[in-house]
Amino acid sequence: MEAADSPSPPQEKILDVQTSAPAANPPSSASSSASGINSWAKSFKIPQASGETVGESQSGSGARLTFARFTSGLGLRLPASNPVASGDAQADTAPARAGVFDSFTKGLVDSSRSAVKAVQAKARHMVSQNKRRYQVAFRLICDAKEGGFDLDLTYITENIIAMGFPAGDISSGIFGYVEGIYRNHMEEVIRFFETHHQGKYKVYNLCSERLYDASLFEGKAASFPFDDHNCPPIHLISLFCQSAYTWLKADVDNVVVVHCKAGLGRTGLMISCLLLYLKFCPTVEESIDLFNQKRCVDGKGLVHPSQIVS
Repeated sequence: MEAADSPSPPQEKILDVQTSAPAANPPSSASSSASGINSWAKSFKIPQASGETVGESQSGSGARLTFARFTSGLGLRLPASNPVASGDAQADTAPARAGVFDSFTKGLVDSSRSAVKAVQAKARHMVSQNKRRYQVAFRLICDAKEGGFDLDLTYITENIIAMGFPAGDISSGIFGYVEGIYRNHMEEVIRFFETHHQGKYKVYNLCSERLYDASLFEGKAASFPFDDHNCPPIHLISLFCQSAYTWLKADVDNVVVVHCKAGLGRTGLMISCLLLYLKFCPTVEESIDLFNQKRCVDGKGLVHPSQIVS
């Protein structure tokens, strides 16, 4: 009986081995590795799709940036999704737009000034008609601008100058102020004499219809008025000649500047008398002819019988 009961323990041991063997069974490990591969494959697809999305986003941003640069050159602005980037773009384009606007405005103003000057020059030449003008273009001498004059002004002699009325100053009245558009402008006349005859000139106004402030010529101005197309009183001619002679005698470099409105009839009459008074011309005809030839391109200055010296 004891011999029959002894083999039972080994059977239990075999059963224990069989029950423990399935825990280390290789097929269960293979199934877990297969599930791991499947999960990795699923996770691998996700970054691939996200990469395509990023590429599309970058290409879209590049196209938007290119179009924004193009429209900024035209003065247009696109709404920006990023407030910081929008602020930077505005900060960059604002000075450029301001610079373009300033350049355009400056060019427009310069063009307008040039056009106005061209119209004024044309009008002044039309008003001058047959009279000779003093014209000197700008020249650069020792890095300084010199000249640049276009005046209804003529040297009859080295010390006697005939010119048109210096208009454009409000002291001449509203009409004298407006006439500055097409006659000698006061500022340009003063600049001419201060450039070429500083402190050595005296201006004689023969107009009865136009006056101006003598202080503009630093007080070196005198008035001997009489009406246009008329002969002046004899005593007025005498006073004028004595005053001009006194000024010329004071300094060999002194000059007298005589003008009426056009600087032709009344001016020619008085200058012809002065030439006779100074004995620069021996006869009336020669004094008239000298003035006519110097003042006018066609030699026709004094043409009114009432203003011809006899």
